[in-house]
Amino acid sequence: MNGTVRSLAFADDGQQLLSSGGDGQVYHWDLRTRACLHKSVDEGCISGTSLCTSPSGTLFAAGSESGIVNVYNREEFLGGKRKPLKTIENLTTRVDLMRFNNDAQILAMCSSMKKSSLKLIHVPSYTVFSNWPPPKKSLGYTRCMDFSPGWWFHGRWKCCRESIIIQFASLPSCIE
Repeated sequence: MNGTVRSLAFADDGQQLLSSGGDGQVYHWDLRTRACLHKSVDEGCISGTSLCTSPSGTLFAAGSESGIVNVYNREEFLGGKRKPLKTIENLTTRVDLMRFNNDAQILAMCSSMKKSSLKLIHVPSYTVFSNWPPPKKSLGYTRCMDFSPGWWFHGRWKCCRESIIIQFASLPSCIE
């Protein structure tokens, strides 16, 4: 890599690694040969801050210092298609964390720089859940989050010293 490493994400059952950082590029590495398979600019990105891959490895999301998240088809990106499937502009500060749920129906993204800046995205339609964060509930500054293999979501917020665990019976119904 030519810049600083700021984020890593495994793909292909741990056979490949994606990295991004200060140069705005996304690198795909083959861990068996330790070779860079592909590198390309994350569209519109000056400085990458976060990466995550869907459990199947089909999709990956790249977050930036400006709060923009680009979602890509990983195989198309490796093949040279640099246009994201969707650009999400719902955060206004640095993207610190992103996670897909177990079937890639939901992408959670957040910034720890601003209170309640956790957004849930319905991936098939690329729309933001309008009922999240819950009305009248300050989430504080998100420090960590993840989905379980089922439909459980867990987040940890610093200012409240509070953890919230939520089980979705199915996809939440309120999409913006």
